[in-house]
Amino acid sequence: MANAERMEAQLKALSLISEQGEEGTTRLSYTPEYRKGADYIKKLMEEAGLTVREDAAGLVWGLLPGTDPDAPKLISGSHLDTVRCSGFYDGQAGIICALEAARMIKESGKPLKGDFEVVAIPMEEGARFPNLTGSKLAAGVLKEADLDLVKDTEGTTLREAMLSYGLTGKLDGVDRSKEKVKAFIELHMEQGTLLEDEGIDLGVVDGIFGCYWKTITVRGEVSHPSTPMAKRKDAGLAACRIVSDLSEHVAKNYVGKATVTCGKMDFHPGEINAIPSRAVFSVDFRSGDKKNFDELDAYLAEKIAQVEKDYRVKVEQEVFSNTPPTPNTPAIMNALTTGAKNLGLKSVVLPSGAGHDTMIFAKIWPTGMIFIPSHEGYTHSPREYTDPRNLANGADLIAEAIRILDAQ
Repeated sequence: MANAERMEAQLKALSLISEQGEEGTTRLSYTPEYRKGADYIKKLMEEAGLTVREDAAGLVWGLLPGTDPDAPKLISGSHLDTVRCSGFYDGQAGIICALEAARMIKESGKPLKGDFEVVAIPMEEGARFPNLTGSKLAAGVLKEADLDLVKDTEGTTLREAMLSYGLTGKLDGVDRSKEKVKAFIELHMEQGTLLEDEGIDLGVVDGIFGCYWKTITVRGEVSHPSTPMAKRKDAGLAACRIVSDLSEHVAKNYVGKATVTCGKMDFHPGEINAIPSRAVFSVDFRSGDKKNFDELDAYLAEKIAQVEKDYRVKVEQEVFSNTPPTPNTPAIMNALTTGAKNLGLKSVVLPSGAGHDTMIFAKIWPTGMIFIPSHEGYTHSPREYTDPRNLANGADLIAEAIRILDAQ
């Protein structure tokens, strides 16, 4: 069985590998802190007896060889990067649980037929580069030409960041889309409270909500606060109107179907005594049905046209990321459900409202996801927490499902 105390200690050690001065853990991709985190994962993989390599995009792979070189591979893992001021379970728990599963399989003395690989992935979060960039490179969705087109929040290209991180700036050997893989399984905290509220040990994810991100720029005219309200071209007020109306519309008409979030908003010139001439804000749509994105996009366009007229401003839209909803593979879901039953654990099938690397790997491989309970649903927060027993249950299920799939 999995060693819960070992996994919790490993996660706590990872939590300390962070930018200094920030609340919680901050480890953005291709930074010195990320390098230290990747090196720590390599060390853990080596200690578990895995063969370790870092590919040209910075994904770290730990290999447990199988007995049959022609058998399809089995892969499990998640992302190592964080958002700013995060906890230390999101993504990282998926790596540590997969690593524990590999350790258990190796120590059992009963090898698998196929190779089993554990992976730590960069750039899942959109905190620096667009979300899911690391898995898009591994899946061959992004090509070498994209390294000069994809930029981070400061305008640094992906190639420039890779070079500064110590990589070659090439993608030799990164694309794994042609390989024979039977399953990619990702473990993650639920990012909700259903499992905890209902006393359920594990969730088997049947599908993942799509993510549709936009950057909205509102252009008005800077002026003194003494300007009469009716004469203003207030970009800040116009932006707030769009966000407020859009949020109310989704809350009223898309309960359980979609969400919208404005997580970032900047005003220019950003002075207390100046009417903003420019406002830039983000829009994050989530839904399990693409038609909801289309409907909400149409509503947003109508709202923008109304705001341009009412506030005498101009509004521009730019799509930052667009990932459609993704179903998981029934055969892998069955293996996870059967595995939980074999272990005497209670499971339930549920969707994921958040995006994950699994969405990208589903383009090239059969996929499955495991949720473990999240205390009070906190995620992307220093208050993230799950009981160590949940980590052990998750690692046990990964190992059990991998054996089930390997035998098929």
